[in-house]
Amino acid sequence: MQPHDFTQAALDPASLRYERAALANAFEDGLMPDEVQQILAGRRVAEAFPVRWGESPEAYASRAVSEMFVSYLQ
Repeated sequence: MQPHDFTQAALDPASLRYERAALANAFEDGLMPDEVQQILAGRRVAEAFPVRWGESPEAYASRAVSEMFVSYLQ
């Protein structure tokens, strides 16, 4: 599996804000980079956990990290 480049910017600046918020929360909440890589399986965060209409970056980050933990535990 190719390592996920967490520093690579998304094409859409709005998506980048969501992705950065989710990754920051994931690492703050105790997920390690290799665990996040395993969960994402080569996908971008918003691809694995799509942003919902009208969702703020903060709300998205909280929900996406919760979903990451569920995925990790399965």
